[in-house]
Amino acid sequence: MSVRWARMVHNLSGILQAGAEGFDRIQPSLELLNTLSKEDWAQIGMVPEVCSSPLPPDAHVTERGFNIYAWTEYLKRAVSRAAELGCKRIAWSEGRSRVLPLEGDISGVREQLMQFLYMLCEIAGNFDISILVEPLGPRRTNFLNSLDEISEFLPLVDKDNLSSMISLRELSDIGFSFSDIDRYSSLISHVQIENPLLEGPQRRAPKKEDGVDYKSFFSALRTAGYNNVITLPEDAAADSLEYCRALWKSPD
Repeated sequence: MSVRWARMVHNLSGILQAGAEGFDRIQPSLELLNTLSKEDWAQIGMVPEVCSSPLPPDAHVTERGFNIYAWTEYLKRAVSRAAELGCKRIAWSEGRSRVLPLEGDISGVREQLMQFLYMLCEIAGNFDISILVEPLGPRRTNFLNSLDEISEFLPLVDKDNLSSMISLRELSDIGFSFSDIDRYSSLISHVQIENPLLEGPQRRAPKKEDGVDYKSFFSALRTAGYNNVITLPEDAAADSLEYCRALWKSPD
């Protein structure tokens, strides 16, 4: 079974460093790819098979005044550039971007979110790219907090290129155990792995001394037949990558 190992990157130097550290892939944001020049592109030499963040960090789909159509041209351009470099999936893991209001026109805001996803899937579908909505715990958002909710929501958008993903650090908050991976394998189109014991927004790469049972996580993924990309955080270096690769190959 073959997986590709990616590292999150937030600037051009991080992209170039990822190759030197031994990673197969990079995971940049769409915004980063959109700001790179043709000269920068020529230096990349690595495939962003999975990209993050369809919108810039200050664009929140459920905020008052968000205009779906105003973002159409930006997304067409950004997704097209990503596709040229080999992108196949775009991960939407920004909880703040989909927070629903506690009062007022909640159903209208929810409908706006669905319309945005439909539009994004339409654009991405033109390039054979899938959109992945990650379930996040209540500390990060108040909408789509479990894979059960995701599995009920995605058919409402009714796009074949809409799926989901998981991050190890979120599993506890979304009430998900390793034993659930096989049950939801058809929804898990991408995996991100980081130290799940650390609080805060910063992701940290897995290390042997963390005291985390990473091996059981990898074992559950292998048993479920997972064979896509596994992404490590931006601070991951060659030693973290080697550690994770060894666990992936380790017999149960």
